[in-house]
Amino acid sequence: MTDTWSARWAQAWAQGAADVSRYNMTHVAAGSSAGGQFGTSSGGSSSKASAPVKGKRTAPAKGTSASSAASTAKAARKAQLHAEAKALRDQAAKLKAELAAAQKQPAAATAAAKKAVTAAKAATTAAKAAPAKAKAATAVKKPAAKKKPSAHAAHVAHLQHQIHTLLAQAAALDAQAAAL
Repeated sequence: MTDTWSARWAQAWAQGAADVSRYNMTHVAAGSSAGGQFGTSSGGSSSKASAPVKGKRTAPAKGTSASSAASTAKAARKAQLHAEAKALRDQAAKLKAELAAAQKQPAAATAAAKKAVTAAKAATTAAKAAPAKAKAATAVKKPAAKKKPSAHAAHVAHLQHQIHTLLAQAAALDAQAAAL
């Protein structure tokens, strides 16, 4: 009767029962210290290995290479962010000095410009005094031109905006570093 397929299969199965790897990689002998007929792929019992022991740490220790590499990378990134923030604050300090000088400048420049304009108007009106009176009666008065902001005022406003932007960026970088 060993000629039938089922008989050959049963005989092969009986002979190969000792060869555990024949069935699957996690098959272990029943009653073994590895945990029974089907254990974990690591060889231990799944019920015993999955239950953590109270009071024991399950995370890797702080001195391991993975955690130390991560903390080193985090510290390097934090230092880089603080360095960038410091550079932005230094640049803002330079612009503050330039702004202070620019704000002192217009007082003297404005006084000199007003004096020059007044002198020019006085010279022009003295030269044209007689003919201007005759024309004034017939001339149509033009509307006053809109005063456009001076280039100096625009420069001061631009410096103030740059300083504000740099300080805001520095604060954001510091906050980002603190979050790490």
